[in-house]
Amino acid sequence: MRSLRLSITLFILLLTVAAGAAAQSINGIITKVGSQEPVPFVNIGVPGKAVGTVADEQGRYRLSVAAPTDTVRISSIGFRPRRLTVQALLTQPNVQLTEDAVALREVKVKAKGYFRRTRTLGISTNSENSTITLAATDLGAEIGTVISLKHKPTKVLNANFNVAYNRAGALKFRVNLYRLLPNGKPSMEKLVQRDIIVTSSVAKGPITVDLTADQLILDDDFFLALEWIGGADAAKVTNALAFSASIGYTNNDLYIRTTSQGTWERQSAGAYLAGMQPRASFYVTVQD
Repeated sequence: MRSLRLSITLFILLLTVAAGAAAQSINGIITKVGSQEPVPFVNIGVPGKAVGTVADEQGRYRLSVAAPTDTVRISSIGFRPRRLTVQALLTQPNVQLTEDAVALREVKVKAKGYFRRTRTLGISTNSENSTITLAATDLGAEIGTVISLKHKPTKVLNANFNVAYNRAGALKFRVNLYRLLPNGKPSMEKLVQRDIIVTSSVAKGPITVDLTADQLILDDDFFLALEWIGGADAAKVTNALAFSASIGYTNNDLYIRTTSQGTWERQSAGAYLAGMQPRASFYVTVQD
């Protein structure tokens, strides 16, 4: 009997320790090396796991962690990414990033007659009947779709995201355009070397973002995504925000990840709709 009580006590103690470890959080600030100037909207997370967040406009972040041996990746456009263990962050939660030289894209000069046709690429239907939600566990949750080019090269003019309903109020998003991996999934490489931040209270209809200043001329298909980085909380974003969607056979692969730097999960229409794919109403206006 004594042995049984000891085992139960030890089991409860282990559960308590595990719960305490799972509940740990790190609070810190991300700044520039040399200037101590805060770096806004930095992505912070354990790659491949649902552990991540995004720093606010003042570089402040709060990261919920569990395993001290996990490696956290800290990244922002224009800075060298850093990788630190959870244990290192617990010891020193304030992190400095070093500015990195951004390689400018090659400027393509085309003869007169290029980019005369304006067209829409992606899914532009706007419906409240067929929708898809952004299942968010923390800041950095992201939803996106592959955009297939009709002709090459193509100049991207703007990006559009059709909101079916937004009952969460003003939300802050980052627009991301990623290069695709050989297997068709989004890579970590962004095609625009600036943070494209938009705050929107659109209750229904398109969120439109002008990209003409970026002079983005592409020769390959790409991944268009919308990342939630502020406003409301994860539960409200999950339950009170939805985007227009449809079902079809076209090759517009839809991926979602639930937090910053998590694993991209391809969305499926289910076995009963074999061969069909869910498609978010995300599209771009281009010239080719």
